[in-house]
Amino acid sequence: MNPTLYRRALEHTIGSPQQMASRKVALERFFTHGLPTPRDEDWKYTALDFLEQMDLHAPHAAEDWASEDYPGIVMRFGNGRLTDADLRSIHAHGLADHADSPLVVRYLGRLADTLPGGAALADINSALWQDGLLLHVPVGWKASPVFVTHYASESDAMLHLRHLVVLEAGTEAVLVEHDQGTPDLPYWHNSVTEIVLGEGARLTHIKLDEDSAAATHTSLTLVGQSRDSRYHALSLLVGGRVARHDTRVNLNGSGAECQLDGLFIADARRHIDQHLHVEHAAPHTTSRQTWRGIATGRGRGIFDSRVVVQPGAQKADAQQSSRNLLLSPHAEIDVKPQLEIHADDVRCSHGATVGQLDEAQVFYLRSRGIAADTARALLLHGFAGEALGLLKNAALSDWLEPHLAAALPLLNKELTT
Repeated sequence: MNPTLYRRALEHTIGSPQQMASRKVALERFFTHGLPTPRDEDWKYTALDFLEQMDLHAPHAAEDWASEDYPGIVMRFGNGRLTDADLRSIHAHGLADHADSPLVVRYLGRLADTLPGGAALADINSALWQDGLLLHVPVGWKASPVFVTHYASESDAMLHLRHLVVLEAGTEAVLVEHDQGTPDLPYWHNSVTEIVLGEGARLTHIKLDEDSAAATHTSLTLVGQSRDSRYHALSLLVGGRVARHDTRVNLNGSGAECQLDGLFIADARRHIDQHLHVEHAAPHTTSRQTWRGIATGRGRGIFDSRVVVQPGAQKADAQQSSRNLLLSPHAEIDVKPQLEIHADDVRCSHGATVGQLDEAQVFYLRSRGIAADTARALLLHGFAGEALGLLKNAALSDWLEPHLAAALPLLNKELTT
């Protein structure tokens, strides 16, 4: 590890004297632990040591970049900094511009600082973040869909985005994170999103990772839920050369519910590592996980999920489902569902499968006059669609379907060569 590299990046951050002191403390914690290695059980499938060989640096100001149209409020970030904010928004702001606000002082780091030892990527983000989203929905409001889109355009840049989402009691919001980068550009995108849901609050959260095929993307989403709150997340992970996404949800209030759905596509030599951790800390809490994975070429996908039911969390209801397809003899998928139960009146289950595309189904479709590549495409779309039920409820299927369609033809091409 090169401490000088990270200390130099710290000089490009901003904040009050108190905040800068906190940044320095976080940086020293990062130096203590270093980057995660496969020696850590939670990182046994993914190594990040190659990052130390890159000439990483804090990014320069982002150039203007064209982005697609989004059906909602848009916050555009480039190279880790806010470049354009939708003036219609009264709930979404740039975090850097509000770093001294009482809300940010109260909540920023509240979830990240309680992580167990070894959370080095959260520490380096706490030290070096430059900007991000602040979404605050006060009591009595329902926020319009907010799209946070980020584009990376600088080689070997360290992009540490920090997002803070606070929904007060009884409020609702839809948040979409969309990450992209210049094709074949190497960079490290490391983001942390902290979400605080008040009593009865409801958040729909969609993440679409379409980073450069040479990028490294590490992300951590932390959710704290109060009584009767609802958190529904959907992740579509199709970008990056190496991607590691962590989601940790704490169901702290009775009646809290979360649903974590997702799809990863590991093609070519892409490595996608998805870790979920759900903590049932109160009675009458519910969690659901529906994940689908596809690996082809020499791609590798990992689904590692743990559900913990704490003592006293009676009547907890947890279900995990992970189904995966291997489409080439060189691809690999590792699945590790886990249940850790410390209460005696619960309903918990998990299921996981890894298999291949059913050639009998392909034959059936071909016997009906459908070409082989079209038949496989239909089956892949159907398989992927099992994890995308949220889109209909969120009325975002028209926006996201083209992105999914752009990813699946790559698989179809490999299947027919």
